[in-house]
Amino acid sequence: MSSEEEEKSDSPDSTVRSLIRKLAGDLSPLPGFPDVRSDQILRDELGYDSVHQVELTFLLEELFGFDSLAIEEAPFMEIVSDLEDFTLDMISQGRAKTPSQSEIDRVRELIPARSE
Repeated sequence: MSSEEEEKSDSPDSTVRSLIRKLAGDLSPLPGFPDVRSDQILRDELGYDSVHQVELTFLLEELFGFDSLAIEEAPFMEIVSDLEDFTLDMISQGRAKTPSQSEIDRVRELIPARSE
């Protein structure tokens, strides 16, 4: 891997995208905590229903500290990359923040345990 590729993989954008994919996998109702890709459809490929989507939205809101109107203004998000792009856009506008490791750990504790 070149130093440019390494730098890109460690970029804030890459970190945010990875976090969102990890949370989407952790909250997916599918067994086995799937490895999530940006191009996957939340409902059809990851098993999300409206309850799971709301749960994911609340965790993302908590983790990234979206301002109070950001979620209300959000477009319909069908694909994981929609969540990633929206979050990065809110961060660039100063309407959300990149979380610290302690904030990530705190939010992960909110994820309900489930049996495999």
